[in-house]
Amino acid sequence: MNEQSAIRNPQSAIAIDVGAIEQELTSLWQQASDEEDHGVIRSSILNLLVYAPKNADAELVNDLLTGITAAHPCRAVLMIADRAGAAKLQAQVTSRCTAPTETSRQVCCEQVTITAGGSAVADVPSAVAPLLLSDLPVYLWWRAVPRIEDKALFQKLADISDRVIIDSAFFNDPHGDIAKMATVLNDTPRWTAISDLNWARLTAWRALLAGFYDVVEYRGELDQLERVVIEYAPATVGPSAIPARALLLGGWLASRLGWRVKADSVKRTDEVASFEFSADPQPITMEFTHTGRDIESGHIAQVTLGCANDKSGSFTVRRSQCGQRIETSVKSGEETRVQRVLSYEGMGEGELIAREIEILGHDRVYEQAVLAAAELVSALGNNK
Repeated sequence: MNEQSAIRNPQSAIAIDVGAIEQELTSLWQQASDEEDHGVIRSSILNLLVYAPKNADAELVNDLLTGITAAHPCRAVLMIADRAGAAKLQAQVTSRCTAPTETSRQVCCEQVTITAGGSAVADVPSAVAPLLLSDLPVYLWWRAVPRIEDKALFQKLADISDRVIIDSAFFNDPHGDIAKMATVLNDTPRWTAISDLNWARLTAWRALLAGFYDVVEYRGELDQLERVVIEYAPATVGPSAIPARALLLGGWLASRLGWRVKADSVKRTDEVASFEFSADPQPITMEFTHTGRDIESGHIAQVTLGCANDKSGSFTVRRSQCGQRIETSVKSGEETRVQRVLSYEGMGEGELIAREIEILGHDRVYEQAVLAAAELVSALGNNK
């Protein structure tokens, strides 16, 4: 079942009637229960707020919410905000139900879609707050490019949320936006917890790189690590910038291994950025470079760890040419051995969100990776 009804305060084009929304939702559940022989379970385990900046996103987000709410019954509030045009604030309610089986009853959850325009966009947080189900966690999925005009709106929605989910793949200015994130983490360490879908996409890369350190016989060589090379496809927007995904992976390595970038050591060309880190027992060079392979923009193609005690020795994590696998290899002299191969069928946006809303607390490893990535950005700025 997927029924919907529009709600708007008839006395004002820029206000919604929260009481009418709740009454309509109750009416939808009653109707669904009357239609089913065994009744319907109305269930919610969380509140999910979704912000999208334009009407064109609504259909895609609605499709994604169908899968998300099936796995995680919730009250979803979709906010479609378009600052252009006349001021308006309207709401529409929708019920979402899973199909019953022989052993389970039909479970339904609910969605409220708020459409805002013009100056009324600023009123969205005050319209959303009364709709939240009390005593349940609140997740904010901010599905938008960071914009200065949205700063106040984002802050108000984040203030009523327990966790904020962003996607740094949307960053048009990865250097500047990562620096801003680091500022927030430094200035307000108790701020709302953050999830980043781009960070989640790095899970397999991080697992395979960390796996080298789990092999006892490799540790002696890895203790002599001299260089790290991260190869990536430049982004279509701002191709001269290092993509957020590559910066986060570099920041993760630096934060986990205790490296600190030397601010005056950066070397930069159009396709390569090289940083020197203070490390024990010898300095480490980290290089970000364009790949010659044909892969999606902003994606990582290969990461190589090179060792000082053997110039021909290296540890590599590489995305396969077909894009369906990530494989590790260890090179010693002229011999190269493939170690592990993982499937790399990238999860869709809805699957990533479904996983992220299983996490409520702070991801300190991610936060430390952001801070370290911001140090790289700062060093790049000092090199101008």
